[in-house]
Amino acid sequence: MYLFHMMVESKKVAVVVPWHGYGQNILLGVSKYVHDHPDWVIHLVQSDSPVLEEDLRSWGPDGVISGMVDLPSGMQDQRYSLPWVSVLAQPDDETVPFVTIDEDAVGRMAADYFINRRFRHFAYLGNEEHEFSLQRADAFEYALKEKGIDCHTLLYPTKVYGIDKRKRTSIDRQKAKWLAALPKPVALFACNDWEAFQFVQFCRQQGVRIPEDVAILGVGNDELLCNVSQPPMSSIRMPFEKVGYDAAALLDRLLEKTAEKEVKHFLPPAGMVSRQSTDVMQVSDATVAKALSFIQDHIQEPIKVEDLLKHVYISRTLLERKFKVELGHTPLVEIRRQRIRRARQLLADTNLSVAEIAEACGFSSDIRLSTVFKELTGQSPSAFRKAVKAPSSVHEL
Repeated sequence: MYLFHMMVESKKVAVVVPWHGYGQNILLGVSKYVHDHPDWVIHLVQSDSPVLEEDLRSWGPDGVISGMVDLPSGMQDQRYSLPWVSVLAQPDDETVPFVTIDEDAVGRMAADYFINRRFRHFAYLGNEEHEFSLQRADAFEYALKEKGIDCHTLLYPTKVYGIDKRKRTSIDRQKAKWLAALPKPVALFACNDWEAFQFVQFCRQQGVRIPEDVAILGVGNDELLCNVSQPPMSSIRMPFEKVGYDAAALLDRLLEKTAEKEVKHFLPPAGMVSRQSTDVMQVSDATVAKALSFIQDHIQEPIKVEDLLKHVYISRTLLERKFKVELGHTPLVEIRRQRIRRARQLLADTNLSVAEIAEACGFSSDIRLSTVFKELTGQSPSAFRKAVKAPSSVHEL
């Protein structure tokens, strides 16, 4: 018996992104698409390679996925002669397909997050050299303005290593003056995790407490930076892996000439990861603040409202009345909300079993966790985890 194999024509795709930081997650998303499409052959090219143009021409790709904002002049013809998908950038040329982040949604998520924590003062820290930083500033400010809230914004050049010592000192003085003038406590949204990390260290040098005086939120959820930071930083999780996967899917449709007319894709942020840099709730009532602090410190334990009453020394009726005035719900609801918030983070960031997570969040059993989780989120813990870890998922923590 003879077996005849259909020869599948391969698709040669060049992927031009950094091999570090967010670029790694984009590559992971592309690789997951490639695993499902064996006809794809990819060629990885560092976006800052000195021989980028020669490399691409010698390999002769059928299509390109590129994270480059500015192309070398010699590559402009390739952009127009080849199927080309831009990632994490919106090209000036509207005919070039792209997959990028919805920066308006990022800014709004940050504003909503801090508003829900009942902050009254807000600030934005970014740089004036990157379009994403300016877009996030505008979105954050606009979301606050809708609520009648002002924002204290500082934009400064951040290419510190390319400037002299005098200029760096001038920038530090500007930051120190701005920080000192901010009303405290203040909710500060930084344009990315690196800016947030730098400013956490700067605040500590200035004797400013995190999060009591300044609560700091970054973007990107770079786990190294977020966890090396003291205290660990909260961050908006970005769908970089989905960007890579969707860019590959779009390029495949372009290669097959089946792409839809609308080839502009804006992906919302993938969720919020709360850590200690924002782990504070702004309330005016000292008793409620004391109770909230107790809940945060003991959320991994099977605490009950009775435990709060022993800590704050008032009646249950009075405590519930104070909570409703300050937060709009009861102490029991707040305990459950904080447990589910922690459960979401552990489901997204660890491989712990549901039973282990239930124990780590103070639930009596995995069944109880599943019941409360579904009640508050509309899905089971396993369904949430599956959605979070899928390359095409979008979730909100």
